[in-house]
Amino acid sequence: MDPAVTREALERLIDEQAACLARLEEMLEREHRCLVARDIESLAAAGRERQQCVGVLLRLDAERSSLCRMLGHAPDAAGMQKLLEWCDPSSELGPRWATCTEHTRRCRKLNDRNGALATAQLRNLSGRLDALTAGAGHRKDTYAPQGAARTTPKGRLLAATV
Repeated sequence: MDPAVTREALERLIDEQAACLARLEEMLEREHRCLVARDIESLAAAGRERQQCVGVLLRLDAERSSLCRMLGHAPDAAGMQKLLEWCDPSSELGPRWATCTEHTRRCRKLNDRNGALATAQLRNLSGRLDALTAGAGHRKDTYAPQGAARTTPKGRLLAATV
C-alpha cells in the first residue's frame, strides 16, 4: 500500500476519532449532571447517546487495527507508532494521535467517576429499601440440584403442625 494513501486513511480515522471522543466527553459530563440531579429520563437518553458514540469508537478502532495488521504492524500503541513513522514522515499526525489518546484517558476518568456515583446511589437506594422491608433484601437465592432457581422463603417458620 502507498504511504500517502495510508496516511490519508489514517488521518480520516484520527479526525473521526477525535470528534467522537470530544462528543463522548461532553456526553459523560451531561451524564454526570443527570446523575447528580437524579434525572432518570435524561440519564436514560444520555446513556443511549453514549452507547451510540462508543459503537462508533469501536468501529474506528477496528478499522485502525485492521490497517495496522494489513501493513504488518501490531494493532497496539507500538504498532501505531511504527505506522505513523512510515506513512507520516512530516510527523503531523503524531500530535493529533496523542490528543486522541489524552481524550481517551479523560473519557475513561469521567466514565469511572460516573460509575462510582451511580454505584453509590444504587447502594444508598438498596439500603433504604432494606430498611423499609426489614432486611428482607438480605435473603439468598439458591439453586436446586437440577439447576433451576430456588428462592428461600421470605418469612420465618415459627411453628409447624403435622
